Amino acid sequence: MTLSKLMANKYFCNISDCIKLMLPPGTTSKNIDNRIKDKEMQFVYLKKDEEEVQEDIDEKKIKSEKQIRALNFLMENDEVLLSELTVFADTTSAVVKTLEKNGYVEIIKKEVNRNPFKNKNIAKTENLPLTKEQQKAMNKIEGAINDKIFKEFLIHRSNRFAEKLKYIFN
Repeated sequence: MTLSKLMANKYFCNISDCIKLMLPPGTTSKNIDNRIKDKEMQFVYLKKDEEEVQEDIDEKKIKSEKQIRALNFLMENDEVLLSELTVFADTTSAVVKTLEKNGYVEIIKKEVNRNPFKNKNIAKTENLPLTKEQQKAMNKIEGAINDKIFKEFLIHRSNRFAEKLKYIFN
């Protein structure tokens, strides 16, 4: 909460906007299906046995350092994203494609579920009670409404307070 207040003061914006920036992508949408779309990604697997690959490296059938780095990385890890393989093995996708053409690796496209809320059942919780300051402000606003005194109130809005105001005005 402190960080969001600092950001709001520095950039002259709402605290709620600052908090939204800190949330994972897609969490601000109420419709779960529209939050984050699934994505198709390329995974790389070893196609040959590790012993056979190591033998080809030792016998200098594979001479490229980049190919050797990629194969060694794959021997240490079972399933690797193509993008991660190129970064961690310091190689390129062209090198991996050559390894695929030569029968050492297999590149498989898989759909990856990137929506963390899609299969979760999130129960609605009860509203939290207002703080003393919020209750004091609420009492003043309710009193003015009941007395039919219509004037402006300057308040620092919180979600609990906003829910209570929504309830009064609806």
